[in-house]
Amino acid sequence: MSPTLIGAVLFSALLHAGWNALLRQSEDRSWTAGWIGAATMIVCAPFLPFVGWPTTIWPYVLASASLHVVYLGLLAKAYRLNELSFAYPIARGSSPVLVAVGGLILAAEQPSWLQAVGIFSIVAGIVGIGLDSTHWDREGLIVALQIGAVIAVYTVLDGMGARRGGNSLQYNLWCFSIYGAAMLVRQFKTLGPKAFHGNAKDVGLAFGGGVTSVVAYGIVTWAMVHTKMGVVSALRETSIVFASVIGMVLLKEKFSSRKLAWSTLIAVGAVLIGISSRG
Repeated sequence: MSPTLIGAVLFSALLHAGWNALLRQSEDRSWTAGWIGAATMIVCAPFLPFVGWPTTIWPYVLASASLHVVYLGLLAKAYRLNELSFAYPIARGSSPVLVAVGGLILAAEQPSWLQAVGIFSIVAGIVGIGLDSTHWDREGLIVALQIGAVIAVYTVLDGMGARRGGNSLQYNLWCFSIYGAAMLVRQFKTLGPKAFHGNAKDVGLAFGGGVTSVVAYGIVTWAMVHTKMGVVSALRETSIVFASVIGMVLLKEKFSSRKLAWSTLIAVGAVLIGISSRG
């Protein structure tokens, strides 16, 4: 894995933590989640005429778009139940191993032993951060694990779909456009006239979150075209370090010495993956 790929995925991790923090601090998370999703269509749809029809990858696009709708709904629920420093690491931490297993079964990807150590190091670190949180409940844990399962499935689907199509830009534009359109319909169907409520600042922040999510995941999909899905997914989970800092500074969540230790374990895992993937 080249330094360029590593840097791009780490940047994606920062962006991902940022828009999740935005959703967490929102007063009406269902409203914000809906407009974050809708923004992805508004941003991506104008470019569809320039990338052509995804003739051979429609099943991947439609399945992934559907799962992203489920994902954003679960995410809004998770942040209603728990703080960012719990829900985020559990959701993100449960997915890399599942992605690696999916890549092994569906794409015959065999990680090296060093990559495997790095993956499990990252998973242990972010799950440890989540379990170190003081405010959580059983329902919140179940929802976070459900998010992890959804992430694992759509990550494998997106990696395979982008590879098969040979064009990650085309894949992402179609996927986000369909997903965003579905979120827009869901927003109006669920909230009715309330969907139009909100001041300019709230709307702007929600749309900013949508744009950021497109850029963040577009980078990940591009990276999965060039290297192993499990490695990209695990490296991206370093976003928990960024989320922990954001939670501490902006959301006033406690950042204990134990959380710092778990974050260090995540960083070690990322270094192991980067070293083992060179060339």
